[in-house]
Amino acid sequence: MDVGFYFIFVLFAFTAAITPGPNNLMLMSSGAMFGFKRSVPHILGVFVGYNFLLIAAIFGLGAVLSQFPWSLIIVKICGSAWLSWMGFKFLHAAFQVKTTQTLSKTNDIEKASSRPFKFYEAALFQWVNPKGLIMATLTAGAYVGIADDIVLRTFLMCGTFLIAGCVSASTWTIAGSTLNRLMSSGKSARILNIIMGILLIGTALMILMAKVKTGQR
Repeated sequence: MDVGFYFIFVLFAFTAAITPGPNNLMLMSSGAMFGFKRSVPHILGVFVGYNFLLIAAIFGLGAVLSQFPWSLIIVKICGSAWLSWMGFKFLHAAFQVKTTQTLSKTNDIEKASSRPFKFYEAALFQWVNPKGLIMATLTAGAYVGIADDIVLRTFLMCGTFLIAGCVSASTWTIAGSTLNRLMSSGKSARILNIIMGILLIGTALMILMAKVKTGQR
């Protein structure tokens, strides 16, 4: 095991995990809409889903993407479509909130029709999350020198991302949950929903426009 190289990887993992992306924006949205406690299955789904994705990348997913680069385009389209759909839901909710009186009715409707992500939904989303897919394949290829033994390397990579993901996911979800009180005010709720909708749709557009390299030569 190369301790110095592993330390560099730890810095990369924490930086990659904490920066804005589909997972973090969705967790912040979930925290704002439903609170931290109800968002725990979403957080756990991200952990499990991403680590399975990372394991797949370590054992050859990157080679598959290099062989079939069009598959990444499908991932980008699916992930962007999912984020856009969520963004439009926030915008739709924002423009339903017009007065304090209508807000209570809107909240009743929203509570009945909306819910936080379930564990399996969050886990499956990792496989159409372009940032997660790119990060996993980059990690598997760029940091192969951490350890010669693939089992040890997998354990170190997954364990590090599990800790980094825990810090990141908790931070973003708590940040969202602190905005939860704003959802009780008509004007604030409208502003918050608009901001979240724009962020999600903007992220989807950036994903579509990004030029992705899968490591092929």
